[in-house]
Amino acid sequence: MPNVDLNAAIAAIVADAVKQELEPYMATLDKVAAFVGAAPARRGPGRPRKAIKPVPFRRFVHPRRPRGSKSKAAVRAAKKLSPGQKVTYQQGRGSFEAKVVSVDAAKGTVVLERVKDGKKVKRPAAKVIAA
Repeated sequence: MPNVDLNAAIAAIVADAVKQELEPYMATLDKVAAFVGAAPARRGPGRPRKAIKPVPFRRFVHPRRPRGSKSKAAVRAAKKLSPGQKVTYQQGRGSFEAKVVSVDAAKGTVVLERVKDGKKVKRPAAKVIAA
C-alpha cells in the first residue's frame, strides 16, 4: 500500500469544495482583491507634525459684563466713599465690617481694613456697601 498523506488529501478536497462554492462570486472577489491589493499595507510618511506652540493663559472676560474694578458702577461708587468711612463688604459667603483706608477713583477700587482682625483687602467699590 502506498504512503498517502491524509492531511494533504483532506486539504485538496476542502480547496476544491471551497472553489466550487465560490465560483459564482469570483468576479466580484477579483475586483475586491484588486482594490485591496493595490493599497500598500502601511501608509508612507506624510507631512511632519506641526510644532505645538504654548498658548498663554488668558482669563475669560464676559463681553457684556464689565469686570469689577474698572466698571462705570465701580468708579461712581468709589467717588461716594471716603477714607475713614465705615462700610460692609461681602467676600465668599461672609459679610464683613470694615473701614475705608484709601480710595482709587480712577480704577474704582477701595482698600479696606477689616474691623474684626485688621486685615487689609482691596475690593471693587461697587461691591462695598456704606454702613
